[in-house]
Amino acid sequence: MMFHYLLVLIVVLSLPVQAARLALVIGNGGYHVDSNGLGLAYLSNPVNDAKDMAKVLRNLGFDVILRTDADKKTMKKAARQFGKRLRHFRQQTDVGLFYYSGHGFQHNKVNYLVPLRVDIQHEVDIEDEALRADYVLRFMKHENKGVNIVILDACRKSIPEHFLRKKKGFLDDLRSGLAEMKAPANSLIAYATQPNTDSWSGLPGERNSLYTKHLLAKLRSMSHLSMMNVFFAVRDQVMRETEAEEIQQVPWESVSLRKMLCFGECGNVSTTQANSFRENKFFRDRLQNGGFGPEMVRIPAGRFRMGDIQGGGHYDENPVHSVSVSEFAMGKYEVTFAEYDKFAQATGRKKPDDEGWGRGNRPVINVSWNDAVAYAKWLSQQTGKQYRLPTEAEWEYAARAGTKTKYWWGNKIGNNRANCDGCGSRWDNKQTAPVGSFSANPFGLYDTVGNVWEWNADPWHSNYKNAPNDGRVWETGADNSYRVLRGGSWGYYPDYCRTAGRYWDTSDDRDQFIGFRVAARL
Repeated sequence: MMFHYLLVLIVVLSLPVQAARLALVIGNGGYHVDSNGLGLAYLSNPVNDAKDMAKVLRNLGFDVILRTDADKKTMKKAARQFGKRLRHFRQQTDVGLFYYSGHGFQHNKVNYLVPLRVDIQHEVDIEDEALRADYVLRFMKHENKGVNIVILDACRKSIPEHFLRKKKGFLDDLRSGLAEMKAPANSLIAYATQPNTDSWSGLPGERNSLYTKHLLAKLRSMSHLSMMNVFFAVRDQVMRETEAEEIQQVPWESVSLRKMLCFGECGNVSTTQANSFRENKFFRDRLQNGGFGPEMVRIPAGRFRMGDIQGGGHYDENPVHSVSVSEFAMGKYEVTFAEYDKFAQATGRKKPDDEGWGRGNRPVINVSWNDAVAYAKWLSQQTGKQYRLPTEAEWEYAARAGTKTKYWWGNKIGNNRANCDGCGSRWDNKQTAPVGSFSANPFGLYDTVGNVWEWNADPWHSNYKNAPNDGRVWETGADNSYRVLRGGSWGYYPDYCRTAGRYWDTSDDRDQFIGFRVAARL
């Protein structure tokens, strides 16, 4: 992987109706290696990062200045223009935001952003060729009386190893990674990873860097929540995606905000959904042999109508019936290869085939119902808690999360909300997507629509006649060799991915369309 570092965010927010929201976004990727100076590799992500960030910010109401592949003169000119806008709207500006994506480094504990066409052959060249990270910050601090957000995506293993090995005065204190910067009063500085370390780029061929990918996703889905909730969610996603790497990436923040602030309009969500976010709590149980089990979500007790409540569904989704479900815990994500591989290694089981798509934080596939049950039993032994597969009623209740539509967001599949054959994602009908690539439902569960079919505890029944109304496993009158699958998958049409949709397979079958998530007793 290419390394990638993000220094992020100094924020100044309050939201009067006429408030101005201003942003400067810069992405530099068109570098070339110069053997006579500080060789810097071409970067494929930063221009995409900047363009995508600018689009998201505009949708959130920001007036954006966008520059890509900029030299130092262009960067400084854009910073001055940004400063003038901040000064012009000085009394109304509640948010000033600067985002930079590209190469960066630190020297003598000072952070530098790298423009295009630099020629650094000695440490005396640094001040002339590179741009100090605090250059724009000084404009923001001086001109903006609100809050400032600075997002610096600025350290992708920038310094070649032969320069880091140089001695005798030649770039002696030149380091990859950025130095820690303390957040001024009423501001926030967020780093993509801990100070003085590099961060991972995304998977080969991905459009965005690892941190920016998750930041963009959370800005799209969580802009109504506090900024700290957004950063907590981004940190969780980044840590999960790098969990299997030799060095795990841990995003970092320095905060001095005076009150709760949001990137968008705070609380712009239905009462049911807002209450669900407030009430849910997440936890991960520690494993005896080291590390943690899957992240779990506490699902509140409740009552719902199960089955084809919209009409037009399949015969096996009827009759519609009311079910009461007790409080339980459900996997926030589908079980990943990283999580399942720990189990396989510990128990001497053969690791399932990933079809060449990658392991890590992709949902485990090619696992049977029997494999999934064995994993849950191992989790129970490791944690001392009672893990299992969810019942079919629990699964639908958690996937609906209080909604009554075909999908938790509405009756139309939309575009790029999930991974299926016709969902409008880049993974459609090709392969699985990394878990958490799309928005969570109101209970905080990811990928309940598409990605992989998920094993349930129940044996298969061809309809709901005489189904229990208390959420338990329905054992009566069934052939235990066939087990229920829910949620649809990357290779199935949207109709199969409806919350009420059902499927089945033999308990010993393994398939590239099938995975699972776990449940637990509270």
